[in-house]
Amino acid sequence: MSSSLTPSLIAAALSVLPSAGVAGISTTLLPQVPDERGFAGAFTGVQDHILLAGGGANFPDGRMPWDGGTKVWHDKLFSLDLSKPDATWQEIGKLPAANGYGVSLTVPEGVLLIGGGDAARNFREVHLLTLEDTTPRFRALPLLPEPLAQMCGAMIGRKVHLCGGIVKPDSTTASSKHWVLDLDAMENGWKEEAGLPAPSRILATAAAVDESFFVMGGCSLAPDDQGKPKRTYLQDAWMFKDGRWTQLADMPRPAVGAATPAPVVNHSLLLVSGDDGTQVGIAKPEEHKGFARDVHRYDLVSGTWSKDGMLTLPPPVTLAVAPWKDGTIFFNGEVRPGVRTNQVFILHPDR
Repeated sequence: MSSSLTPSLIAAALSVLPSAGVAGISTTLLPQVPDERGFAGAFTGVQDHILLAGGGANFPDGRMPWDGGTKVWHDKLFSLDLSKPDATWQEIGKLPAANGYGVSLTVPEGVLLIGGGDAARNFREVHLLTLEDTTPRFRALPLLPEPLAQMCGAMIGRKVHLCGGIVKPDSTTASSKHWVLDLDAMENGWKEEAGLPAPSRILATAAAVDESFFVMGGCSLAPDDQGKPKRTYLQDAWMFKDGRWTQLADMPRPAVGAATPAPVVNHSLLLVSGDDGTQVGIAKPEEHKGFARDVHRYDLVSGTWSKDGMLTLPPPVTLAVAPWKDGTIFFNGEVRPGVRTNQVFILHPDR
């Protein structure tokens, strides 16, 4: 039986329908970003009711790196009016440079774009992205003390906290440094706080609850026999409060490139997606089954982890997220090695 519905019409119809998860989560699809491939390592955030997203990297011709494909970094900037159910994505300009794998954070003034990099180098630049009518503006903020990409970060009040990352795209060791920028005292620049007393790491998950900063998982790096970076998957969890780090209960599984900053629900936080390392080294990367679907909740009161549901959508890693009302917007990401998605959805946790 044939159907008159085109894929684009089906996607549009689905975009306004809730998609049930199980146990503690559900998802709502938003319109797909207007790029066939989608992006990993993009930046995103919300100003008023406008979702902003840009940058990131993909393989535009669809060829994977093991087939000779070339990874390309992008500078396109898109917007979506979240107040209009029938809104579509608009391309509204460009980032200051093609950039990906930095940290983006939503603040009252707009969206912070912190660090990142491209194929040749990582960046120190930090910008505040705002919209004036429909025109993007970029205000330069204090430079990072060193180039940094693949770090994690979150906001505690008016202070930006960053941890981990690498200073060069081909680094074989990661950082455990912890940097803080007070948005109300930017003349003081970035200040170094106590470093994470654990393996240095990239692609960790950050979170902020009240006055506490959390860093969880990711992977450490070391040179292999050929001098290339080799990953060790991590599942430890740490909390920084009152100037010192405290180790928490380990996560139920390793998680590299999970949603960060992690969604926060009351006095708990959610571990969503991430590469758990169980398929590393498979003979045929194209047969990868995708990343972790299980969602876990850490309760700050009991200090315990519990399963909170399963993602029914393809779980993305190295993605950008942004808070929106009672949920968290997930923008694109990587759903299998080398394979991006153009999906955008809101994760709704059970409160």
